[in-house]
Amino acid sequence: MKLAVISFTRRGENVCEKLMGAMNVAGVECRGYTGRKTGNTNLALQTVSGSLSEWTGQQFAACDGLIFIGAAGIAVRLIAPYLKDKLTDPAVIVVDEAGQFAISLLSGHVGGANRLTEWTAEILNAVPVVTTASDVRGRTAIDVWAVEHGLVLTDRILAKEIAAAILEGETIGYFSDYPIPQPEGTGYEADVVHRLNVWVTCRRQEAPGIFLRLIPKKLVLGIGCRRGTPGDVIETAVRETLEEHHLDIRGVSGAASIDLKKDEAGLLETAAGLGISFSTYSSEELAAVQGDFSESGFVRQVTGVGNVCERSALCCAGTGGRLIVKKQVHNGVTVAVAEKTGGELPCRDMHLL
Repeated sequence: MKLAVISFTRRGENVCEKLMGAMNVAGVECRGYTGRKTGNTNLALQTVSGSLSEWTGQQFAACDGLIFIGAAGIAVRLIAPYLKDKLTDPAVIVVDEAGQFAISLLSGHVGGANRLTEWTAEILNAVPVVTTASDVRGRTAIDVWAVEHGLVLTDRILAKEIAAAILEGETIGYFSDYPIPQPEGTGYEADVVHRLNVWVTCRRQEAPGIFLRLIPKKLVLGIGCRRGTPGDVIETAVRETLEEHHLDIRGVSGAASIDLKKDEAGLLETAAGLGISFSTYSSEELAAVQGDFSESGFVRQVTGVGNVCERSALCCAGTGGRLIVKKQVHNGVTVAVAEKTGGELPCRDMHLL
């Protein structure tokens, strides 16, 4: 995570330095700046060289969170030209120069500003000020809960409708294909269909009712291909396989193959294009995987193991992983899909957002 803290007065520079030091010690990359062009004697802080507006635009694009030490009005005017979207804007908070109050200003939920505000207040022994309705009423906003659990939000409009319904006292149905407990607090009921519902799943099937799908990164691809197979051919095979089996590509966390393919350009290109990891395993590691596989004598002769895609998918899925799509062949590319079946996805540490 990357943060930027800026102050505008000499007194505020002390607050800025304290925050920067504590956050860096906690493992967060945090840089401190001063907006004062002259008189800065604090060597821990960088002096903004250009205009404050230019600095804000640069940090807005590069950082996960910005902390302004000074008047809220200054922060509002500086960030205004760069506001885009609640799902992409960084967290923005404001702290007064005396370090008495920390205010969540922008991207409280998805961007993590509310959690950053609480942490900042903890460091400074200040009062955290959070104004989002769900937090004020002690209700769990589904968008922030999804982000905390590494889930992909599929429908922003429906998520907003669910958030509004929760605030009005409506009960939301909660369903999960994985052992991920429902959001804490009131407002959700597990395994009971209501007018509005949440479904944690990698599946794309339609459900009888209004369901917001939240997608966990639980799918792993196992891929085999001939030497020199282009990346677009491999990616097409992957997409067709997932489509045929009603699986959402946004639930894929990684791809795997045999170590003979560790430098295969098409596989590397596909993984990079999908934004997923790529792992390889030796023939001995693949042969040790237990299961009923579609074995090929030719593949065994070439690689030393009778099946690459199914075994590598299971290797990558880890302990408890299960094969949910056996070997599929598309234009000479073999694809299998395994599913991680472990418990709840790890929540991100509050201090690291």
